[in-house]
Amino acid sequence: MEELSPRAQAKRRQITDAGRALFLSQGYARTSMDAVTAAAGVSKQTLYAYFPSKDELLIAILAEALQALGPQRGIEPPRTRAELRDALIGFVGRLLDTMLRDESIAILRLLVGEAVHVPELRHTFLEALPYQLLERATAILAGAAANGVIVPDHPEISVRLLVGPLMSYVVFGGLMSNDAPEHPGTGTIEWLVDAYLRTLDFGGDA
Repeated sequence: MEELSPRAQAKRRQITDAGRALFLSQGYARTSMDAVTAAAGVSKQTLYAYFPSKDELLIAILAEALQALGPQRGIEPPRTRAELRDALIGFVGRLLDTMLRDESIAILRLLVGEAVHVPELRHTFLEALPYQLLERATAILAGAAANGVIVPDHPEISVRLLVGPLMSYVVFGGLMSNDAPEHPGTGTIEWLVDAYLRTLDFGGDA
């Protein structure tokens, strides 16, 4: 996608900010693109130039929430077990820091609630969060495998052993909790990553 100018980026953010506020206050199904146009203070032509549909606007809002996870590509592939451990701890930490924010939990609650009544949102949710997380974690493992650090064995299944427990903190400690989202802490993150590393095949590396 062509990189936007600073002015265009500001306009796009103006629209996503308005859309996020409306989605969270009124719900996805009850928010019209006309309402987003009015709240953002832009013309309908401008709105549709950036976001041709309401689904695409929602996806963009979700993508912004995931930006703190870091770039999906361009990361140096791990060359040692220690580097793989550091990469996974960094990924897990950024994931939980991002997803356990009050606004992130509010967006997840919106999606889960609306997906019951708006079937097309189910695929949007899967593409924007679970599949995105699986893909990013898989990219780290693929880099380590390419450097001979690990011997991949059913990586599409293995990666779920890492992402599944992380999502349990998001669901149980955030989405389904009446209290403020609870972060498990650095010690727990390191324990989870170390437990996961024990499931991987490091070849001749003990």
